[in-house]
Amino acid sequence: MSNAQLILLDKRNQPVKEYLVAVAASDGLNIKGVEVMASPAKGEKSLLNASIYIPPLEKFDYNPKKLVAESLSKLIIGEETLSIDSFIERCSEDPAVREALTKSITKFSKNLEKLIKEFCVSDVIPLIQESRNDALFKLKTHAKELKGKNIVCLDIEATNISTDPEADIIQVSACDINGKELFNQLINPGYDIPENDKHNITTEMVQGQPTLGQAWDMIHDTLLEADIVLAYSTESDFMYLEKSAEKKMLKFDLDYNTWLDAAELSKDLIGAMRWHSENMYWFFKTPKLTVAYEEVLGKPFPGDAHDALADARATVELFNAMLEKGKQSKVEEKKPKKQQEQITNNPFAALAQLK
Repeated sequence: MSNAQLILLDKRNQPVKEYLVAVAASDGLNIKGVEVMASPAKGEKSLLNASIYIPPLEKFDYNPKKLVAESLSKLIIGEETLSIDSFIERCSEDPAVREALTKSITKFSKNLEKLIKEFCVSDVIPLIQESRNDALFKLKTHAKELKGKNIVCLDIEATNISTDPEADIIQVSACDINGKELFNQLINPGYDIPENDKHNITTEMVQGQPTLGQAWDMIHDTLLEADIVLAYSTESDFMYLEKSAEKKMLKFDLDYNTWLDAAELSKDLIGAMRWHSENMYWFFKTPKLTVAYEEVLGKPFPGDAHDALADARATVELFNAMLEKGKQSKVEEKKPKKQQEQITNNPFAALAQLK
Protein backbone atom coordinates (compact mmCIF):
# COMPACT_ATOMS: atom_id res chain seq x y z
CA MET A 1 0.00 0.00 0.00
CA SER A 2 1.28 3.48 -0.87
CA ASN A 3 0.59 6.88 0.71
CA ALA A 4 1.39 8.73 -2.55
CA GLN A 5 -0.97 11.55 -3.47
CA LEU A 6 -1.39 14.48 -5.80
CA ILE A 7 -1.02 17.86 -4.08
CA LEU A 8 -1.96 21.28 -5.43
CA LEU A 9 0.86 23.73 -4.79
CA ASP A 10 -0.19 27.38 -4.75
CA LYS A 11 2.82 29.64 -4.27
CA ARG A 12 1.17 32.81 -5.56
CA ASN A 13 2.16 35.92 -3.63
CA GLN A 14 -1.11 37.74 -4.27
CA PRO A 15 -4.76 36.96 -5.03
CA VAL A 16 -6.24 36.86 -8.51
CA LYS A 17 -6.18 40.25 -10.22
CA GLU A 18 -8.82 41.43 -12.69
CA TYR A 19 -6.34 41.71 -15.57
CA LEU A 20 -5.34 38.05 -15.02
CA VAL A 21 -8.99 37.05 -15.34
CA ALA A 22 -9.22 39.02 -18.59
CA VAL A 23 -6.19 37.16 -20.00
CA ALA A 24 -7.52 33.80 -18.82
CA ALA A 25 -10.97 34.49 -20.30
CA SER A 26 -9.84 34.43 -23.92
CA ASP A 27 -6.28 33.16 -23.99
CA GLY A 28 -5.97 30.80 -21.05
CA LEU A 29 -3.29 31.22 -18.41
CA ASN A 30 -0.28 29.42 -17.01
CA ILE A 31 -0.14 30.80 -13.47
CA LYS A 32 3.32 31.12 -12.03
CA GLY A 33 3.62 29.23 -8.75
CA VAL A 34 0.62 26.91 -9.21
CA GLU A 35 1.63 23.29 -9.72
CA VAL A 36 0.60 19.70 -9.23
CA MET A 37 3.06 17.71 -7.11
CA ALA A 38 3.17 13.94 -6.92
CA SER A 39 4.18 13.24 -3.33
CA PRO A 40 5.26 9.70 -2.35
CA ALA A 41 4.47 10.38 1.33
CA LYS A 42 4.29 13.27 3.76
CA GLY A 43 7.68 14.98 4.14
CA GLU A 44 9.33 13.02 1.33
CA LYS A 45 10.83 14.48 -1.85
CA SER A 46 8.43 15.00 -4.75
CA LEU A 47 8.29 12.35 -7.45
CA LEU A 48 7.43 14.88 -10.15
CA ASN A 49 5.92 18.37 -10.54
CA ALA A 50 3.97 19.94 -13.41
CA SER A 51 2.61 23.42 -14.03
CA ILE A 52 -1.15 24.00 -14.13
CA TYR A 53 -2.65 25.59 -17.22
CA ILE A 54 -6.05 27.26 -16.94
CA PRO A 55 -7.72 26.95 -20.36
CA PRO A 56 -9.70 29.83 -21.94
CA LEU A 57 -12.66 30.47 -19.64
CA GLU A 58 -15.02 31.53 -22.44
CA LYS A 59 -14.37 28.39 -24.45
CA PHE A 60 -15.64 26.29 -21.55
CA ASP A 61 -18.59 28.54 -20.60
CA TYR A 62 -16.90 29.66 -17.36
CA ASN A 63 -17.74 26.21 -15.97
CA PRO A 64 -15.15 25.22 -13.29
CA LYS A 65 -15.71 21.48 -13.72
CA LYS A 66 -15.17 21.65 -17.49
CA LEU A 67 -12.12 23.85 -16.97
CA VAL A 68 -10.62 21.42 -14.44
CA ALA A 69 -11.12 18.49 -16.84
CA GLU A 70 -9.32 20.43 -19.58
CA SER A 71 -6.52 21.50 -17.20
CA LEU A 72 -5.91 17.88 -16.21
CA SER A 73 -5.49 16.97 -19.87
CA LYS A 74 -2.80 19.63 -20.39
CA LEU A 75 -0.30 19.56 -17.52
CA ILE A 76 2.98 21.22 -18.45
CA ILE A 77 6.51 19.93 -17.86
CA GLY A 78 9.04 22.14 -19.61
CA GLU A 79 7.93 22.34 -23.26
CA GLU A 80 5.85 19.18 -23.00
CA THR A 81 2.12 18.86 -22.39
CA LEU A 82 0.64 15.68 -20.98
CA SER A 83 -2.52 14.32 -19.37
CA ILE A 84 -2.89 13.53 -15.67
CA ASP A 85 -2.76 9.79 -16.49
CA SER A 86 0.51 10.20 -18.42
CA PHE A 87 1.85 12.35 -15.57
CA ILE A 88 1.11 9.59 -13.06
CA GLU A 89 2.73 6.95 -15.28
CA ARG A 90 5.86 9.06 -15.47
CA CYS A 91 5.96 9.55 -11.69
CA SER A 92 6.65 5.91 -10.84
CA GLU A 93 6.75 2.39 -12.25
CA ASP A 94 5.44 1.01 -8.96
CA PRO A 95 1.80 -0.13 -9.48
CA ALA A 96 0.92 0.67 -5.85
CA VAL A 97 2.19 4.25 -6.18
CA ARG A 98 0.35 4.76 -9.47
CA GLU A 99 -2.88 3.40 -7.95
CA ALA A 100 -2.59 5.71 -4.93
CA LEU A 101 -1.94 8.74 -7.13
CA THR A 102 -4.90 7.84 -9.34
CA LYS A 103 -7.20 7.58 -6.32
CA SER A 104 -6.15 11.06 -5.20
CA ILE A 105 -7.22 12.67 -8.49
CA THR A 106 -10.73 13.35 -7.16
CA LYS A 107 -9.49 15.27 -4.10
CA PHE A 108 -6.91 17.12 -6.18
CA SER A 109 -9.58 18.09 -8.74
CA LYS A 110 -11.76 19.61 -6.01
CA ASN A 111 -8.87 21.76 -4.80
CA LEU A 112 -8.10 22.85 -8.37
CA GLU A 113 -11.78 23.64 -8.95
CA LYS A 114 -11.77 25.90 -5.89
CA LEU A 115 -8.81 27.83 -7.37
CA ILE A 116 -10.41 28.13 -10.82
CA LYS A 117 -13.67 29.37 -9.30
CA GLU A 118 -11.77 32.50 -8.22
CA PHE A 119 -11.47 33.41 -11.90
CA CYS A 120 -15.08 32.59 -12.78
CA VAL A 121 -16.64 34.87 -10.13
CA SER A 122 -14.62 37.95 -11.09
CA ASP A 123 -16.38 41.25 -11.88
CA VAL A 124 -14.69 41.15 -15.29
CA ILE A 125 -16.76 38.15 -16.43
CA PRO A 126 -20.11 40.01 -16.71
CA LEU A 127 -18.37 42.77 -18.71
CA ILE A 128 -17.09 40.21 -21.22
CA GLN A 129 -20.42 38.40 -21.43
CA GLU A 130 -22.33 41.64 -22.00
CA SER A 131 -19.96 42.64 -24.80
CA ARG A 132 -20.36 39.21 -26.48
CA ASN A 133 -24.15 39.47 -26.26
CA ASP A 134 -24.04 42.96 -27.77
CA ALA A 135 -21.86 41.60 -30.60
CA LEU A 136 -24.29 38.75 -31.28
CA PHE A 137 -27.23 41.13 -31.38
CA LYS A 138 -25.36 43.40 -33.80
CA LEU A 139 -24.64 40.40 -36.05
CA LYS A 140 -28.27 39.28 -35.79
CA THR A 141 -29.35 42.74 -36.95
CA HIS A 142 -26.85 42.73 -39.84
CA ALA A 143 -28.11 39.31 -40.95
CA LYS A 144 -31.62 40.77 -41.37
CA GLU A 145 -30.67 44.14 -42.83
CA LEU A 146 -28.08 42.90 -45.33
CA LYS A 147 -30.22 40.15 -46.83
CA GLY A 148 -30.32 40.57 -50.61
CA LYS A 149 -27.78 43.42 -50.61
CA ASN A 150 -24.94 43.64 -53.13
CA ILE A 151 -21.95 43.04 -50.85
CA VAL A 152 -18.42 43.30 -52.25
CA CYS A 153 -15.52 42.12 -50.10
CA LEU A 154 -12.21 43.86 -50.73
CA ASP A 155 -8.60 43.25 -49.76
CA ILE A 156 -5.46 45.18 -50.69
CA GLU A 157 -1.74 44.44 -50.58
CA ALA A 158 0.63 47.43 -50.65
CA THR A 159 4.29 48.33 -50.44
CA ASN A 160 3.88 49.60 -46.86
CA ILE A 161 1.29 50.36 -44.19
CA SER A 162 -1.60 52.66 -45.09
CA THR A 163 -0.35 55.54 -42.94
CA ASP A 164 2.83 55.79 -45.03
CA PRO A 165 2.22 58.52 -47.67
CA GLU A 166 4.68 56.74 -49.99
CA ALA A 167 2.82 53.39 -49.86
CA ASP A 168 1.51 52.11 -53.19
CA ILE A 169 -1.10 49.44 -53.95
CA ILE A 170 0.38 46.35 -55.62
CA GLN A 171 -2.60 43.97 -55.47
CA VAL A 172 -6.30 44.62 -55.10
CA SER A 173 -8.89 41.85 -55.10
CA ALA A 174 -12.61 41.52 -54.49
CA CYS A 175 -15.25 38.81 -54.27
CA ASP A 176 -18.98 38.70 -53.66
CA ILE A 177 -20.70 37.46 -50.49
CA ASN A 178 -20.41 33.87 -51.77
CA GLY A 179 -16.66 34.14 -52.38
CA LYS A 180 -16.97 34.42 -56.19
CA GLU A 181 -14.07 36.40 -57.66
CA LEU A 182 -15.03 39.83 -59.01
CA PHE A 183 -11.49 40.92 -59.77
CA ASN A 184 -7.97 39.95 -58.74
CA GLN A 185 -5.48 42.48 -60.06
CA LEU A 186 -1.75 42.84 -59.53
CA ILE A 187 -0.63 46.45 -59.89
CA ASN A 188 2.70 47.68 -61.23
CA PRO A 189 3.81 50.62 -59.06
CA GLY A 190 6.48 51.62 -61.61
CA TYR A 191 9.49 50.77 -59.42
CA ASP A 192 11.13 47.80 -57.73
CA ILE A 193 8.97 46.45 -54.89
CA PRO A 194 10.89 46.50 -51.60
CA GLU A 195 10.99 43.32 -49.52
CA ASN A 196 8.16 43.20 -47.01
CA ASP A 197 6.89 40.51 -44.64
CA LYS A 198 3.32 41.77 -45.20
CA HIS A 199 3.05 40.28 -48.68
CA ASN A 200 4.77 37.86 -51.07
CA ILE A 201 4.60 40.02 -54.20
CA THR A 202 7.85 40.59 -56.10
CA THR A 203 8.92 43.04 -58.80
CA GLU A 204 8.97 40.19 -61.33
CA MET A 205 5.33 39.31 -60.57
CA VAL A 206 4.06 42.78 -61.49
CA GLN A 207 6.00 43.09 -64.73
CA GLY A 208 3.49 43.59 -67.56
CA GLN A 209 0.67 44.29 -65.13
CA PRO A 210 -1.34 47.54 -65.36
CA THR A 211 -0.63 50.63 -63.31
CA LEU A 212 -3.23 51.64 -60.73
CA GLY A 213 -4.46 54.38 -63.06
CA GLN A 214 -5.08 51.86 -65.83
CA ALA A 215 -7.03 49.51 -63.51
CA TRP A 216 -8.74 52.25 -61.50
CA ASP A 217 -12.10 52.49 -63.29
CA MET A 218 -12.74 48.74 -62.92
CA ILE A 219 -11.81 48.80 -59.21
CA HIS A 220 -13.52 52.08 -58.33
CA ASP A 221 -16.77 51.40 -60.21
CA THR A 222 -17.19 47.88 -58.81
CA LEU A 223 -16.91 49.26 -55.29
CA LEU A 224 -19.14 52.23 -56.08
CA GLU A 225 -21.95 49.95 -57.31
CA ALA A 226 -21.87 47.87 -54.12
CA ASP A 227 -24.50 48.42 -51.42
CA ILE A 228 -21.89 47.41 -48.85
CA VAL A 229 -18.10 47.15 -49.13
CA LEU A 230 -16.83 44.58 -46.65
CA ALA A 231 -13.18 44.37 -45.56
CA TYR A 232 -11.05 43.22 -42.67
CA SER A 233 -9.91 46.59 -41.33
CA THR A 234 -11.84 48.94 -43.59
CA GLU A 235 -9.96 52.01 -42.38
CA SER A 236 -6.64 50.95 -43.89
CA ASP A 237 -8.14 49.69 -47.19
CA PHE A 238 -10.20 52.87 -47.64
CA MET A 239 -7.12 54.96 -46.84
CA TYR A 240 -5.06 53.14 -49.47
CA LEU A 241 -7.67 53.95 -52.12
CA GLU A 242 -8.32 57.52 -51.02
CA LYS A 243 -4.64 58.48 -50.79
CA SER A 244 -3.83 56.73 -54.08
CA ALA A 245 -6.62 58.61 -55.85
CA GLU A 246 -5.40 61.91 -54.43
CA LYS A 247 -1.77 61.20 -55.27
CA LYS A 248 -2.49 60.05 -58.83
CA MET A 249 -5.38 62.51 -59.42
CA LEU A 250 -7.98 59.79 -60.03
CA LYS A 251 -11.75 60.09 -59.54
CA PHE A 252 -12.93 59.15 -56.05
CA ASP A 253 -16.63 58.90 -55.18
CA LEU A 254 -16.53 56.14 -52.56
CA ASP A 255 -18.46 56.71 -49.35
CA TYR A 256 -16.96 55.24 -46.17
CA ASN A 257 -20.45 55.14 -44.62
CA THR A 258 -21.28 52.18 -46.86
CA TRP A 259 -18.26 50.19 -45.68
CA LEU A 260 -18.51 47.44 -43.05
CA ASP A 261 -15.53 46.29 -40.99
CA ALA A 262 -15.37 42.54 -40.30
CA ALA A 263 -12.39 43.17 -38.00
CA GLU A 264 -14.52 45.33 -35.68
CA LEU A 265 -17.22 42.67 -35.59
CA SER A 266 -14.72 39.91 -34.78
CA LYS A 267 -13.13 42.11 -32.10
CA ASP A 268 -16.47 42.47 -30.33
CA LEU A 269 -17.28 38.79 -30.72
CA ILE A 270 -13.98 37.07 -29.83
CA GLY A 271 -11.36 39.76 -29.13
CA ALA A 272 -9.22 39.38 -26.01
CA MET A 273 -10.11 41.82 -23.24
CA ARG A 274 -7.27 43.91 -21.84
CA TRP A 275 -6.84 46.77 -19.38
CA HIS A 276 -5.42 50.10 -20.60
CA SER A 277 -3.35 51.08 -17.57
CA GLU A 278 -2.59 54.59 -18.84
CA ASN A 279 -6.15 55.61 -19.73
CA MET A 280 -7.77 53.36 -17.11
CA TYR A 281 -10.35 51.44 -19.13
CA TRP A 282 -11.07 47.94 -20.45
CA PHE A 283 -10.84 47.32 -24.20
CA PHE A 284 -10.95 44.41 -26.63
CA LYS A 285 -8.03 43.66 -28.93
CA THR A 286 -8.69 43.18 -32.64
CA PRO A 287 -7.63 39.65 -33.64
CA LYS A 288 -5.71 39.02 -36.84
CA LEU A 289 -7.78 37.68 -39.73
CA THR A 290 -6.11 34.26 -39.46
CA VAL A 291 -6.85 34.05 -35.73
CA ALA A 292 -10.47 35.20 -36.08
CA TYR A 293 -11.06 32.78 -38.95
CA GLU A 294 -9.68 29.76 -37.11
CA GLU A 295 -11.47 30.59 -33.85
CA VAL A 296 -14.89 31.30 -35.34
CA LEU A 297 -14.89 28.56 -37.99
CA GLY A 298 -12.86 26.02 -36.02
CA LYS A 299 -10.61 25.05 -38.93
CA PRO A 300 -7.21 26.09 -40.35
CA PHE A 301 -6.93 29.30 -42.34
CA PRO A 302 -7.11 28.50 -46.06
CA GLY A 303 -4.49 29.52 -48.60
CA ASP A 304 -1.95 32.31 -48.33
CA ALA A 305 -2.60 34.90 -45.61
CA HIS A 306 -0.71 37.50 -47.69
CA ASP A 307 -2.68 37.15 -50.91
CA ALA A 308 -5.45 39.72 -51.41
CA LEU A 309 -7.98 37.35 -53.02
CA ALA A 310 -7.38 34.61 -50.45
CA ASP A 311 -7.85 37.15 -47.66
CA ALA A 312 -11.02 38.57 -49.23
CA ARG A 313 -12.54 35.09 -49.54
CA ALA A 314 -11.53 34.22 -45.98
CA THR A 315 -13.09 37.49 -44.76
CA VAL A 316 -16.39 36.63 -46.49
CA GLU A 317 -16.38 33.14 -45.02
CA LEU A 318 -15.64 34.54 -41.56
CA PHE A 319 -18.34 37.21 -41.96
CA ASN A 320 -20.97 34.66 -43.00
CA ALA A 321 -20.03 32.42 -40.07
CA MET A 322 -20.35 35.35 -37.65
CA LEU A 323 -23.74 36.29 -39.15
CA GLU A 324 -24.87 32.71 -38.61
CA LYS A 325 -23.81 32.88 -34.96
CA GLY A 326 -25.87 36.04 -34.64
CA LYS A 327 -28.92 34.44 -36.30
CA GLN A 328 -28.68 31.34 -34.10
CA SER A 329 -28.29 33.33 -30.88
CA LYS A 330 -31.23 34.06 -28.60
CA VAL A 331 -30.08 37.52 -27.59
CA GLU A 332 -32.66 40.30 -27.63
CA GLU A 333 -32.30 44.05 -27.89
CA LYS A 334 -31.97 45.75 -24.55
CA LYS A 335 -35.04 47.75 -23.62
CA PRO A 336 -34.11 51.36 -22.93
CA LYS A 337 -34.65 52.48 -19.37
CA LYS A 338 -37.67 54.73 -18.90
CA GLN A 339 -36.49 58.25 -18.31
CA GLN A 340 -37.99 60.12 -15.42
CA GLU A 341 -39.52 63.49 -16.15
CA GLN A 342 -37.31 66.29 -14.96
CA ILE A 343 -38.92 69.06 -12.96
CA THR A 344 -37.46 72.51 -13.56
CA ASN A 345 -38.23 76.12 -12.71
CA ASN A 346 -36.30 77.29 -15.73
CA PRO A 347 -38.82 78.15 -18.51
CA PHE A 348 -36.20 77.85 -21.24
CA ALA A 349 -35.21 74.36 -20.03
CA ALA A 350 -38.89 73.40 -19.79
CA LEU A 351 -39.44 74.56 -23.35
CA ALA A 352 -36.47 72.55 -24.53
CA GLN A 353 -37.96 69.42 -22.93
CA LEU A 354 -41.15 69.84 -24.97
CA LYS A 355 -39.29 69.89 -28.31
